[in-house]
Amino acid sequence: MLVATAARAQLAVTQPTERLLLLPLGVTTPADSAASVQVMDAVRERLATLARYKALIISKAKLCEALQASGFPCDGLLDEQQAQQLARFLTAHAYTTGALAKSGTTWTARMRVVDISSSGFASSFTVSNGNPGSTASLSEAIAQRIFTVIKAGEHARQCNTERQRGGFVRAAQAAQKAFALDSNAIAAHLCMLNTYEAQRMPPDSLIAAASRAIKGDSLYATAWERLASAYQQKGDTARSVEAFMGLLRANPRHIGRRLGLAQLLFQQKHYREAADLLTEGLVTSPGDQAMLELQRRVCIEGSLWRCALESLKQQREQDTTVLGDSTWLKTVLGAAQQVSDTAALLDFSTAATNHFPSSASFWKARGSAYELAGKPDSAIWAYRKSLDIDPSDLPSALLVAKAMVEGAVWDTAGARRAAADSVRINAMRAAFADRLDTAKVYLNRGLASPDSGLRLSATVIMLTAGSKLAQIQTYARAYPWLEQTLQQVAPRSPGDTLGPRKQIRVNAGFWFGLSSVQTLVPAYQAMITSKDCSEARAINDRIAQTKEALITGARVHPPTANSLLQNLSRFEDLMPRVKQQFKCTNF
Repeated sequence: MLVATAARAQLAVTQPTERLLLLPLGVTTPADSAASVQVMDAVRERLATLARYKALIISKAKLCEALQASGFPCDGLLDEQQAQQLARFLTAHAYTTGALAKSGTTWTARMRVVDISSSGFASSFTVSNGNPGSTASLSEAIAQRIFTVIKAGEHARQCNTERQRGGFVRAAQAAQKAFALDSNAIAAHLCMLNTYEAQRMPPDSLIAAASRAIKGDSLYATAWERLASAYQQKGDTARSVEAFMGLLRANPRHIGRRLGLAQLLFQQKHYREAADLLTEGLVTSPGDQAMLELQRRVCIEGSLWRCALESLKQQREQDTTVLGDSTWLKTVLGAAQQVSDTAALLDFSTAATNHFPSSASFWKARGSAYELAGKPDSAIWAYRKSLDIDPSDLPSALLVAKAMVEGAVWDTAGARRAAADSVRINAMRAAFADRLDTAKVYLNRGLASPDSGLRLSATVIMLTAGSKLAQIQTYARAYPWLEQTLQQVAPRSPGDTLGPRKQIRVNAGFWFGLSSVQTLVPAYQAMITSKDCSEARAINDRIAQTKEALITGARVHPPTANSLLQNLSRFEDLMPRVKQQFKCTNF
């Protein structure tokens, strides 16, 4: 009778309650799948014996029954999410996951024991088959390592029990027993963290305990969460963010954590890191509205224009009604302009003018898009539309002029074919000059502006037109463009020798000097024929102006400038005799 009572008492004490599910390991090649199943079947059988008084090992029969009921083969390999669902279905307190790899004759298993119900079995480790290199020896190594985890988990649970009772010393003693078996016993380290917290110990103690738990398994979410919380208590924001990053790595598909961390980085103005975090999340959860919205805010506020543009494009794909929102259109056009995305500019500016045909700014954006796309005629048309809507918009007038001048391209191939036909080449030059002249009405509005910036922009456009004409040897038509350019940037004082005005003066001086010398002979001969002192003075002034311009612009091409100055000096030497012969007193 006494023997039977003692046996029943012993059975009651040793009956385990923690249920452990052992699953096949993932493999890199399908050929290794059979080995994975074989290894874990052997581990399951061995642990059923080793841990019979410590844990309940879910049998292969029950595993197969559950898998087949869900439509999976008995020996199928499961991903992380499927493994967790199966473990919960079988009411397991923990389950295994990992990967099996072979190199030569060596098998290596990277294992995680995932604790889902306070079993204390959480662990991460790597084992190999060693020598002689068989799956049987690998199974034995895995079983022995998991058995150690199970035994350490028993002490970790005891630690938690004592802590909850307020027995902090006994809790620490139980944890030390766990550490004696497994120095990386995660559950025991977390128990010590909770014990320190209950004793109101400083954050550094909590941080140390959480860090030791993470050392046992770098993907253990609870440890990262507690570490982040401890750093927040300490006021170390940077370290808390790093810990939250580790927490997210433990479960990259957790959208709530990703959003929370991205929001935190956004608040700290770490725009790039927040944007990258959200972009990664959208790869696994495409179309998630909360992440897309936050990504747009982050990228726009952080001036991450490429990211902003891509996010806005996604928004348009999901909701075409945004094209009727002028503020949204301005934002997407601004982003496209910042990254010079021609296709996006054309797309969204066309949509903008279609929805808001009376908006001058949207027509200007469309003109800019056409310019980037190399469609000058379309750009001029769009800019004119903008100017028609707001005739007082001087910048638009200059945009029209700029598009006209920059869009005028000399037909080099045609000119080469017509080189021997002077009539045809002259007609081509005249047509080119006429096309440039159409810009003058818009340029003149900019030149009359009280805004010095607009006047300078108009002057640059004039220089472009004049130099284009001079380069195709249409000197007579180039001369007035370049003369007006020099008038606009004439030195304001002796010290006016730097800046953009000076640079314009240098370039305009060279091209004006070239055009003036090349057209001086007929003007000089007309003056000689007229014997008019007014014309003589004009020629004299022109010579002086041309000389000054060439000296200023000589740096553009010194050999050409020097040759032109030598030619000019002959006319300069003749002017005293002209003055004497004409009996002029006006110069």
